Amino acid sequence: YVKSNNSQIRIEAFDHWSCDAKQDAWFMASSLHGVIEALDKKPEWISIISDNGPHYHNLELMIILSYWKEWYNVKVNKWISQSIRRRVKLGFEIRNGENIQEAIEDIAGIRVTHLEPDRDNGNKVKTIPRISNYFKWRWPDEEGLDGCIQARALPHIGEWKTFTPNQISNWMKDEVHMPQPQISLYMTSKSSWKIPIPHSSSVSIKWLKVKQLQEELGNWGIMVNEKENQTEMIEILENEMAFPLLCGWALKHNQKYGKKGSGKRIAPQVIALLERFFLDGNVHKNRRMNMNNMRDKLVEKQESGELAHNIEISEVSSINNWIARFAAKSKKNLSEQAIASI
Repeated sequence: YVKSNNSQIRIEAFDHWSCDAKQDAWFMASSLHGVIEALDKKPEWISIISDNGPHYHNLELMIILSYWKEWYNVKVNKWISQSIRRRVKLGFEIRNGENIQEAIEDIAGIRVTHLEPDRDNGNKVKTIPRISNYFKWRWPDEEGLDGCIQARALPHIGEWKTFTPNQISNWMKDEVHMPQPQISLYMTSKSSWKIPIPHSSSVSIKWLKVKQLQEELGNWGIMVNEKENQTEMIEILENEMAFPLLCGWALKHNQKYGKKGSGKRIAPQVIALLERFFLDGNVHKNRRMNMNNMRDKLVEKQESGELAHNIEISEVSSINNWIARFAAKSKKNLSEQAIASI
């Protein structure tokens, strides 16, 4: 969006249709290239909010964006991934790309074109473990972090994970080149999309003037020295407004994954006894046992010496799960035998 006048901002939406259905990092890079090259006046920096699909949320795209300052003289300030689901029914039958243009050409403030992405198939980038845990990315230009990429769990939450230029170069096989997609002329909608400029209370604090920052800090009960500069006041306010998760919230970033099948297993001797209890109950209804009865019986067997003392007896919940699995297996075996005898 751009500022239209003192009371409004003009918003433009870009839509690309393509015969290439593969969505990956280079499709995204080609689409973003088309947008940035179509702008009459390029911004100094941009922030991107995207869906968290794998074609947006991958290391290759994050590395490509680190070259934007060199390619377009535009700094990518941050990238935030989140789940976005919004569908709009327009009432058109879509059979080809031209139908897409016809369907949306009357939507205010939209530009639509045909794009065929440039795929740099020679450059393969390795991924990093648990990349899906990071939903905010940035490309810092502070001293000591030049050329680094940083990621964290969520905005204002979690520690920054820093990927150094050496790590990034190890993940890349070849040099990254600016995408050169094939793009038709943009078809622009007949009407523009303008909205009132949001009130200062709902805009980014980085846009507030010194006096507004002082007032906002006062609302939080923070008194600042008049000599405090704007950057310092913004940092104080950001720290105060950072969203602290209450006890009970869990971040995917902190989730611990166990190895499949690495949990405790029921000892073979215990399984043999459980099978005997189960099948005996099928034959004699008066001997049927539930999970508690089976565990009590196992304890008796161990106390009598029939089951070795060094064998661990499973918990009731584990026995219950075993009963469910064994019952399903028994029914399947009986069905197969019945079919074979027909």
